[in-house]
Amino acid sequence: MNQDEYKVSVIIAHYNAGDYVRKALDSLVRQTMNQDDFEVVIVDDKSTKSLDIIQEYKRKIKNIRIMIEEKNHGYPSIPRNHGIDNARGTFVMLMDQDDNLAHDTLMTFYKFAGNDSDVIIGKYAEGKMFNGTQVPFTKRTNIKDANIITDHILSTLAPHKMYRRSMLNEYNVRFYDSDYIPVEEDQVFNMKAYSVSRKISVLADKDYYYWNQREDFGNLGKSTTYQYDEPWKYLNILSEVFTIIEQSPKWDTLQQGKLKAMYIGRLFNSYGTVLEIIKRQKSSEQQEKLISGLRDIINTRMDSQSIEEVRQESQWIVLGIKYRLNYEELLHFKTELFSTNFLLRDNIKFVNSKTVREMTIKGRLSVIPVDFLKKNLF
Repeated sequence: MNQDEYKVSVIIAHYNAGDYVRKALDSLVRQTMNQDDFEVVIVDDKSTKSLDIIQEYKRKIKNIRIMIEEKNHGYPSIPRNHGIDNARGTFVMLMDQDDNLAHDTLMTFYKFAGNDSDVIIGKYAEGKMFNGTQVPFTKRTNIKDANIITDHILSTLAPHKMYRRSMLNEYNVRFYDSDYIPVEEDQVFNMKAYSVSRKISVLADKDYYYWNQREDFGNLGKSTTYQYDEPWKYLNILSEVFTIIEQSPKWDTLQQGKLKAMYIGRLFNSYGTVLEIIKRQKSSEQQEKLISGLRDIINTRMDSQSIEEVRQESQWIVLGIKYRLNYEELLHFKTELFSTNFLLRDNIKFVNSKTVREMTIKGRLSVIPVDFLKKNLF
């Protein structure tokens, strides 16, 4: 295992970035942390273009290394892993090739972490050309020991964070190969990191990370292969995240149930709803294979309490899949549920301060929370 020689190792997976990498490297030149205290590790995924621009920065950044992969992987997962494997910092900061940091990001993260924080999450910049959720940063309150559930940590699963390297190595926290997790690989990576971290810290008092949306939409990881176009891609990520939750040494059974509910609620309504993902499959057989696989995960790995805690925008579809609706039946279920005059119907009730609708799914009377639909109407 590499000994700590620096406070921070900044890892950048790179592929044909051209001039776009200048913004990232310029922001590292400007860091308030002394250049003796951090290194920059560029892991190039066998670019077809010259690396001359990166070479220029050897005169501006004291400790910069360029590693070149033996073959092109097409995904940042393996290059990031190789960067982590070769890092020599107490902390690892993962950064995309087209992004940039605030001038004090490295120093602020490092100081805030102290000796006990294993993951440090910084606020993303807001704006039309910036990506990234703003939860849990909306209160602009820094949190030294964030609660995985009440502080909405699952809302930020992108990899642009600082991680204690000893934690990553002790628990073998690495990105999965794209042959197994080709989509949202960062979600699985971060769930594993969260599941073993002593403390997760949040810095929300100002913008620290600029997750840039390029005008040419050519960001690393925007490949057409990043698509949920085969059932196994969607099923693997959900199954693996559930396994991580179940095997965590720090989360009890109650927390595990809540986290499963939070994650499936998020997955079913991000990067296209689950119905859109089902539609995207290449055949009706694959559509049914995906639905069947999701049903098996829901029925075997979620109890009734966990399902009740899924956010309303996703809970209805979880119940539809659980009770064996096929794709066409799920579409019909959605049409019926989202009918704009649903509040006038006799089967609307108010239970425990929630608006619910009683609906029959495959002969089973089910109670569907519908307060989220009211928000869309008024």
